[in-house]
Amino acid sequence: MKSFDEVVEFHGHACPGLALGYRASRAAIKRMGEKASDEEIVAIVENNSCAVDAVQVMTGCTFGKGNLIYRDYGKQVYTFFKRSSGYGTRISVIWKVPKETRSEQKT
Repeated sequence: MKSFDEVVEFHGHACPGLALGYRASRAAIKRMGEKASDEEIVAIVENNSCAVDAVQVMTGCTFGKGNLIYRDYGKQVYTFFKRSSGYGTRISVIWKVPKETRSEQKT
């Protein structure tokens, strides 16, 4: 499995979106048991954020191979499935403002 440093090298810098994509991809690979060596795994991403670069590096899914699909829904949602079995996983991230930030905003 690729390291976060390898993902940062590909993307150019570390940022929260990249970390999110790294964690989502890592969770999907653990559930499915492998990274795509060719086109076995398909990733459907519902945003065009930095996270998608992490998905490419971690899963081996790319637009060129036709196994990275972009749907412009503006959501932090990532679906991964195996073509051979149809088995997959969908990861949805709900952003919440930390409590300490909320109280700081009131002042």
